[in-house]
Amino acid sequence: MKLNIKSVGTLLFCILFFCLCAFFSLGMLIPGASSAVEGAEMPMLITDGRISDGFGDDFETWFSKRFAFRGRIVDLFSTLKAEVFGTGNDQVVVGEDGFLYFADTLDSFLRANPLTEEELGAIADALSGLDAYADEHGARLLFVPAPNKNTVYPEYMPARYRMAQPDVPSDLDRLFTYLGAKTEVEFLDLRPVLTDAKDGHLLYHKRDSHWNGYGAHVAYTAVMEHLGLPMPDFTVLPRTDISTHEGDLDRLLYPAAVRYDDDTVYTYDGQYIYTSAFSTAMDMTITTRSAGEAGTLLCFRDSFASAMLGDLAISFSAAQFERAVPYRIDLLETVRADVVIVEIAERNLRTLIGCDGRIMGDGTELSEN
Repeated sequence: MKLNIKSVGTLLFCILFFCLCAFFSLGMLIPGASSAVEGAEMPMLITDGRISDGFGDDFETWFSKRFAFRGRIVDLFSTLKAEVFGTGNDQVVVGEDGFLYFADTLDSFLRANPLTEEELGAIADALSGLDAYADEHGARLLFVPAPNKNTVYPEYMPARYRMAQPDVPSDLDRLFTYLGAKTEVEFLDLRPVLTDAKDGHLLYHKRDSHWNGYGAHVAYTAVMEHLGLPMPDFTVLPRTDISTHEGDLDRLLYPAAVRYDDDTVYTYDGQYIYTSAFSTAMDMTITTRSAGEAGTLLCFRDSFASAMLGDLAISFSAAQFERAVPYRIDLLETVRADVVIVEIAERNLRTLIGCDGRIMGDGTELSEN
């Protein structure tokens, strides 16, 4: 019996498909081959004495995270898409000159899905509640949003997004206008100072969604100058250039072969001490003491403030950093802070709705990259 070309092609495709499935399945037996992404235990076919109805979907999800050499395959695919097509994945936007951007900032950048008037009012009410409580307890509250990277560096966004960006106010513009017109909440717009400083030095990591050590120091300086508070002499502190920063966006795009970012950081040896059990700068609660002359600080913050922690710690004689939302402003009963800073990433402005912990109850961790 003769085989036509179509039949041969179908046969070869089936053989190739079977071989690939066998390779990625059997390859899981190789030590370390499937360890790039940790997953749950393999789903059971039989549960409670019967065949599980969801076994097929559960196994597909489990296998998609555990198949052999997954990290390298994802890296290869991501490199192909980035280098040939200039695209990333559903979480990462590949920009120009090596810049990566968090896809969750696209709405803000494109002015899509803007805050409604009701949402603006709810945010303003929550911040006003925090401000009033701080004032009652003798503290000065400052609201400091951290701009998205593509707000400060729009020029490296893909051209298709730059061309689509409408000339309308951003949510941050609208929120500042609302706060200024209808509340007494004190706020600081970091965008002008960061934009002015970026010509002399890179302020955000190319492969991370956050500002780098230099950008964080620029933001810190702007905060202290706005508050009129004394700052330590940073010229006597050692500055170290490192090339070991592992970008959060890089991990999302290249899980097996992360490229490291350069950074410049200050060394604070002996300048302050932790008075809480410290693990990482992302701990939910961090407390510090130092010889700083700026008074005492209560800082509600997210991951952006991690790079500012050292600067703030050596400036205030006592500081407490809280990473849970809603914000426990009633901590002022025990912290007795002179200054309260509310720092949040621009992309998370909606999280401020109901952010007064006295109303919403116990704080929960803000989900972010």
